[in-house]
Amino acid sequence: MFKRALKFAIGPSIGITIGGILIPRIMFSNLYNETYPSILLHASLYFVVGYIVSLLVFLLIEWVKPKIKK
Repeated sequence: MFKRALKFAIGPSIGITIGGILIPRIMFSNLYNETYPSILLHASLYFVVGYIVSLLVFLLIEWVKPKIKK
């Protein structure tokens, strides 16, 4: 159950990173000035936080599935 949740959490966290950091930074680069952290730091922070949240959501789903079937 835990291994499965670890595997499934990678996809949404990559999507969160791409959609939240990389695309806006590339498309609207004039809006981001020196006050923002570097793109590598910002993307890695989004990836880690997104991965943790996705992992917790998938673990919750895996925990609730057997309870609903009963």
